[in-house]
Amino acid sequence: MPSGAIDRQVTADYARRAAGTWAHRFILSGTTTGGHQASEAERAAVAELWAETIGVERLTACCWTTADITNATAAGAVPMVVLRDLASDREALNLFASLPRPSYLFSHPEFSPTTLTPQLAAAAQTAGILPAAAKVSKVPTDTIAALRTATGPDFTLWDGTARHIAESLTAGANGIVTAPLSHIPDPFPTDNVTKIQAAIDTVQHHLDTHHGREARTAALFAMAMPGTGHAR
Repeated sequence: MPSGAIDRQVTADYARRAAGTWAHRFILSGTTTGGHQASEAERAAVAELWAETIGVERLTACCWTTADITNATAAGAVPMVVLRDLASDREALNLFASLPRPSYLFSHPEFSPTTLTPQLAAAAQTAGILPAAAKVSKVPTDTIAALRTATGPDFTLWDGTARHIAESLTAGANGIVTAPLSHIPDPFPTDNVTKIQAAIDTVQHHLDTHHGREARTAALFAMAMPGTGHAR
């Protein structure tokens, strides 16, 4: 998205490539593509374009503001609401109660001192306001296990790290979010934990040689769109 402009053709082509894989869901306007730095109008345009290109069944849109939630819902994408600048569990519970159904959560300590802990999840479950799913980042596998216990079997839990897939799944995650495969390698790894982990580890080793999120994002864009270097 150079200079705030979406290259609609490149982005649509990328969306179709992604849809041709077995990946279960695509997160739009997340941190990998700098969605938190885009405008609300830009994030809405991304959701609309993906929905028009591949449909909405596999889409969720990261929502950084209240307007983002409205725009994602209008596009037909399930909102993935970022826990952002929440001062307490009470504020988080008030947020959960206000969300449309279905909604997902994105919990990352970079964006809020209050994150989705097992205690918060249990309180939301008891109050009947726990959203349908969450992506949790920067948590160890024992926290994944505690979150699974707190949320119960019907809640969908995604681990935000792909460095130890087997351990995450054993701990209770339903799946993992893998930025290292967001460039859609060809061939795409088969739906096998060992082969997926090997493919991820190869890319992650390359990304780890780049320092900072912006540098790693640039490296992923270069792999995803050689000769263009940009897309959303």
